[in-house]
This record gives sequence, structure tokens and C-alpha cells, in this order.
Amino acid sequence: MSRTIALLTDFGLDDPYVGQMKGILAAKAPNSKIIDVSHGVEPFCISQGSFFLAAALKHFPSNTVFVAVVDPGVGSGRRIIGIELGGHTILAPDNGIIELAEANSCGSMIVTDLSETPCSITCSSTFHGRDIFAPLAAELACGASLGSLGPKLPLRDVVRTGLKKPLWMEHGVEAVVLHSDRFGNLVLNIPDSQIMPERMSMPERTVASELDCLSPRGAEARAGCVRRVSCYAELQSGAVGLIAGSQGFYELALYQGSVSDKLGYKAGDSIRLNWSV
Repeated sequence: MSRTIALLTDFGLDDPYVGQMKGILAAKAPNSKIIDVSHGVEPFCISQGSFFLAAALKHFPSNTVFVAVVDPGVGSGRRIIGIELGGHTILAPDNGIIELAEANSCGSMIVTDLSETPCSITCSSTFHGRDIFAPLAAELACGASLGSLGPKLPLRDVVRTGLKKPLWMEHGVEAVVLHSDRFGNLVLNIPDSQIMPERMSMPERTVASELDCLSPRGAEARAGCVRRVSCYAELQSGAVGLIAGSQGFYELALYQGSVSDKLGYKAGDSIRLNWSV
């Protein structure tokens, strides 16, 4: 029986790219169920793709093959890797997209270097999602093992960017925005297991860091209080709150409003929270 295949990309749905990947999968693994995690990752934004992948893993059937293609280095010398993690197999460029999934997993991770597989020799230099990742996913879904497709890669050689680690300071923390959802909530890279103060403040002016998104921009916010709450309804109108969200991370939010619009942040930006108000 073929394995489930889950697709995560920054391709969007306006172009034929996702359809072409699915066409390859339908031809080579016709009995596999194909599920879209998302194709709405901001272009080239590895931090957001890493969050989407980490948030999705535990909700899929055991032994799912994930294809995570957010690949600004496509066609370059970056590696293509296969990862065995948490009962799943993940195919991805070796650019840090696996980092949050690795950090959130309790088990061990085994990585295979797939850069020299036969399909990587005759393919376009701009669309490895269709020409390499989809055929590899089909092979795995139909019974091939990662070990038959390439050599093991030492874990120390896997690319990591430090995304999983907020910068803790004496009187605050600098966090990364992993995602701004359609409601305007800002998901931060602070795990919800971390104990946070009941009240914090944001500096009058915060400049976003570049991280791994293509076109980062600065963000300005008025100085103000941030209150830790347990649900959106505890917030007064216009007040910014910090909530342990449903995806395993804290998020900044407004009640029935967009904190992303209010503060001007997006995926990949950095945010400073101070303990003193």
C-alpha cells in the first residue's frame, strides 16, 4: 500500500507548478493520497516554511512522506536531503527548513544525502520540486527506502540557522515572527512551554532583521504594554496580548483585529519584548 504524500511549498496556486508536481505523483504513485499542507509560504521564507512543517507533522498519519520545497538555492550546490523523523520521512533542501521540526521532536533524526540521485542529473535548474522532489517522493511512497537512494549524512553537517532559539536577555527576549496568519496573529519562535511574564512592553522603535526572507522591511510600533492572556476574548479592544497558540508557540494577537497590521510585522521579522513595562 502506498504512503500518504504531504506537500508544502512557496509556489502559490496561480502558476502550474503545484499541478505539475501532483501530475508526477499521480503517474508514479497512483495509489498514494496527496495532501496539501500549504502552498502559501511567503516566497523564499525558510523560517515560515520551517514553522508550517513543524506544526503539521504530528497531525498526519504515521509514515507520511513530506515534500517541503522552499528553496531559494535551487540549482546551486545546496544539498537535497531525506530525513527520518517522528515516524515520517521528509524530503527537503538542506537550508534550515527542518530545524523547528527537529527541535520539537523527542526522537532521533536520521538524514540521507540525496543530492546525487539519478533524477538530479537530468533536470531543470529552476524546478527541482517537479523534477527531483516529486519523483523521489513517489519512489518512497511506493516502497523504496532512503538508504537505497543515497549515503547517510552526519547530523553535524545538516544546515541549521539558529531559528529555533529566541535570544534571551537579562530584561527581555528577541523573537522571530514565524508566521502572520490570515487573522493577523503573529506566531513567534517562543515555545509555549516557556514561562513568560504576565506583562511586557515593546520598544518604541524596532527594526526587523533580514533572516532568510528575500525582502525584509523595518517595522515601527508605538511603545505599549503586552499582556499575557489565555484567550483572545480577555483582551480589551486595541490591546496587544501574548497567547499560547494552537501550534505550540506563543503568538501576539488583538481581539477581533490584526496585530500584524497594527504593528507592521511579517514572517521573518524580529520582535523585542521587554520584561519591564
